Amino acid sequence: MRTGTEFQCEIETCALGGDGIARVDGEVVFLPGTLPGEKLIGRITAEKKNFSRAEIVRFGATSPHRVEPGCPYFGRCPGCRYLHADYAYETALKQRQMLDHMKAAGFECAPEAVAEPFAPEPELGYRNKIVLHTHKVKGETFFGYVMADNTTVTDIANCPLANPAINAKLAGLRGDKGFLHSLHEGMDVTFRHTEHDGVKFWRNAPAKNLTWLREETPAGTLSVPCGSFFQVNPAGGAHLVKRFMETVKRLEPSRVIDLYAGAGLFGCAAAACGVTDILAVESDAAAAEAARFNLARRTANARVAAGDAGDALKELGWEDAAHTLLIVDPPRNGLAFAAMQALTRSTLGQLVYVSCNPATWTRDAIRLGKGGFRLRRLELVNMFPRTEHFELFSEWVRD
Repeated sequence: MRTGTEFQCEIETCALGGDGIARVDGEVVFLPGTLPGEKLIGRITAEKKNFSRAEIVRFGATSPHRVEPGCPYFGRCPGCRYLHADYAYETALKQRQMLDHMKAAGFECAPEAVAEPFAPEPELGYRNKIVLHTHKVKGETFFGYVMADNTTVTDIANCPLANPAINAKLAGLRGDKGFLHSLHEGMDVTFRHTEHDGVKFWRNAPAKNLTWLREETPAGTLSVPCGSFFQVNPAGGAHLVKRFMETVKRLEPSRVIDLYAGAGLFGCAAAACGVTDILAVESDAAAAEAARFNLARRTANARVAAGDAGDALKELGWEDAAHTLLIVDPPRNGLAFAAMQALTRSTLGQLVYVSCNPATWTRDAIRLGKGGFRLRRLELVNMFPRTEHFELFSEWVRD
């Protein structure tokens, strides 16, 4: 269909990313802001080789799961993709997307291995970190999120996903003309909140001498450098830690290896379960330093290596592999090839894989299967409510 063509359709499903999918005369059409079962008239906005993109002209019938988005930026801001759906339905859609993606990629697992999804509360006001961007146009300052065109910055008075304390701090700064005047073109401002520290913010990168943050977790209090990774949803992060602690208590490993360790969250969780032999590997030097501090407060037999996960795995001995539990929580691009190669060549029998990207998790799952691992349990955690993203917590064994 040509750009501008109007058509009638019914939405069949929602793709990863949140767009509804319809088929019109055999052609796949993606329509943002729609839900399965909805009937509407759409208009083509872009033509691709194998599909088209479209916008809503008007609805004929809407889903019983549709709700008012409640955000003036919805539809322009690319962050929230499910504000028009009730939260339980959003979580169910993400579970379906995960299973469909696994099937399409050719990865099969026992149905009983797939757990019910977990939806942390609250669904709004959960983010402990946001990053706003600055754009100057003819003397006017736009301070907010980059829109879907990856160019425009729309002024954001507040974000419904942000912790209320962050929105209060943002409102105060917006009322300060001196603050807005101090922002330069292209400058990023990060807002970060913890219950202990309140709200801190910094321009571009945090100062090296900025005091570490203190985060409360099921494994106790952790110190975290301002610029280092930590889960943005405290309730979702706590659920991951509790799940891991349940795994540790069930398996009773004598040794835990935490790859992509950050500030040592999962290593500290293992220590809270009585494990004393812990190795944490983290490439960010500041986070590795924090991991040393956090783990040293819990066990004298923990080691932290600041370096590459693949290199660390290749250098490990697996004399006690039967009593070793490995946990990996890599960035969105998944396990590095060297890490995967070292893992599948090892004699390790127990693995926990935490992922924020279903595409790279599925790729790695196929490789783990070829390396002799079997998926024991997979749980979707809706770590990022109202957005397209979610987390996966998976347990693997070698038979």
